[in-house]
Amino acid sequence: MSDDKLDIAFNEAVEKASKEEQSDVPLELQLHLYAYYKRVINEPYVNNKSFQTNDLRAGFKMNALIQVQRISKTEAKKRYIEIIESLYPRPW
Repeated sequence: MSDDKLDIAFNEAVEKASKEEQSDVPLELQLHLYAYYKRVINEPYVNNKSFQTNDLRAGFKMNALIQVQRISKTEAKKRYIEIIESLYPRPW
């Protein structure tokens, strides 16, 4: 898939995800989607001020972000799309 097509597919997947009820998605997949999205937009975990608390949820998010820091943005887009398509089969 070309970079342009991958970008289009990723943006469509993000749009689809934003329209769906988050509580219907298993928590583990929510964390994966969060981490892949943040990797694609290149938001480094170390600068995220929400992790300055001792909140357990923030800890899970930080762990998810750390796990994806070494994958490429292209790979993160592909994985994000795969999860969304598995949750919500096309056509959208």
